[in-house]
Amino acid sequence: WEMNFPTTNWLVLLCLLALWPSAHAQDIHFSQFNNAPANLSPALPGVFEGDLRFIANYRSQWNTVPVSYRTIAAAMDAKLAHKLLGDGNYLGYGLLFNNDVAGDADLGMSKLAGNLAYIRQMSDALFVSVGLQVSLGQRSVSPQQLTYEEQWNGDIFDPNQPNNEAFSNTSKGIASFATGLNLHFKMGDSRTRMDVGGSLFHLNQPNTSFFGEPSLELPRKFTSHFLSTFELQPKLDLRANAQFSKQLSYKEAVVGTALRYHLSTEEGKELNAQLGLSYRFEDAWIPTVELQYRNWTAGFSYDQNFSPFKVATNQRGGPEFFLQYILKKVAPPKEFKACPVF
Repeated sequence: WEMNFPTTNWLVLLCLLALWPSAHAQDIHFSQFNNAPANLSPALPGVFEGDLRFIANYRSQWNTVPVSYRTIAAAMDAKLAHKLLGDGNYLGYGLLFNNDVAGDADLGMSKLAGNLAYIRQMSDALFVSVGLQVSLGQRSVSPQQLTYEEQWNGDIFDPNQPNNEAFSNTSKGIASFATGLNLHFKMGDSRTRMDVGGSLFHLNQPNTSFFGEPSLELPRKFTSHFLSTFELQPKLDLRANAQFSKQLSYKEAVVGTALRYHLSTEEGKELNAQLGLSYRFEDAWIPTVELQYRNWTAGFSYDQNFSPFKVATNQRGGPEFFLQYILKKVAPPKEFKACPVF
């Protein structure tokens, strides 16, 4: 019996990098994309009800196959209003951290990004925001975790045997830029609202090669989104979301809907529960559940694969969690009248 493994740096690296376009097409790849706004569009930070928002996302994908993925994201964003911006206009700003790891060799990307968006009120119901994201990241791989033909001594596999492979670089620093546009509609005091927009990531197409090859550039990625909530009854909402992304020949389209029931709408005692179902074209059904209590919101989803890859995944795509906290400042009274002391 003979083990057939690549025996040169370039062949091993080629196998690793063959996974990268697919891995990056799914880099920061959340089924609950509507609950990861900083990753969805640079124009969405600051577009929310409140003053300061914290969001954490976790996704574990394809644990039943060797090339499993684990994605973590943490973001905060806030609003900044100033008289120089004019009434109804403000800035949205925030920070974003992503960490994505895949496969036996831990091929991954870590990224720290800063977001800045300008939100302009066009009418009582319409806001337009333009955003910019600047990110610094590190791409890395751990080739020592791979196995090689040289470690087969003819009888058994010996991990202590030298593999005769030498990797001069196992990490690469990357700087990337992105921009986005979003239209936000809000219907008066009702819970009905919509967000429609598009974004372009990796405008500068940074070089991602561990060996400095000029041809190995990170291709631009286009993403469009539609996020909506429709107040059907005083205690019932219909939510509908859609997202499409394209990077070279890799495409992803996800649509979803959910019903949210408000057990309490009293200010300071808000409580609601949500059940939904999303569909990733040619890949998976995604049931979701979400619970909000006051300023806290938590959600869970699970990908149920039906694509040909289900043979390897046993139809189990993977679980995903998110947690959100929104801080709302108490506004001072518009007028203050001192009471005389007698």
